[in-house]
Amino acid sequence: MTEQFPFFVYGTLLPGQPNDHLWQENAVSQEEAVFLNGRLYDMGFYPMLIEEAGAQVKGMALTIKPETYAMVVAALDNLEGFDPDKPDAPGYRRVAREVLLANGRTVQAWVYVGHPDSVAGYFPILNGDWRQHANGKLDDIADWWTDLDTIMDNYQSDPYDTAT
Repeated sequence: MTEQFPFFVYGTLLPGQPNDHLWQENAVSQEEAVFLNGRLYDMGFYPMLIEEAGAQVKGMALTIKPETYAMVVAALDNLEGFDPDKPDAPGYRRVAREVLLANGRTVQAWVYVGHPDSVAGYFPILNGDWRQHANGKLDDIADWWTDLDTIMDNYQSDPYDTAT
């Protein structure tokens, strides 16, 4: 069984983003948080977090109800294309990392981290804040996610290339 840590979300899983429905009804709490030593990259319709010293990512720590935890883990793993039996597959891996809460405390949280090779050629989100970065294109992002259950449904090297 997966350790029941909170989840650190930083992109399309944030409140008000296209995939927040995967956890909204199952959250016990939501707290502003920061992941230190990570950088976000704009992958087109979602961000990818890469562990990188000296940068930080803004997001939220979500605590999920114990009775629905396994269901939420499965839904989030599916969305991120993470298979615990294939940790080196394309997409993300779920790792336990320390995050800093707004109240100054730190907690261990699950974080979906991308492989550094996956962001080659993509632009970093310098302020580490997906909500602010995506604000002007939220309708396009929501439309893109309409028929997808997982990033693996449309995983390609160039998110703007619709030929694949």
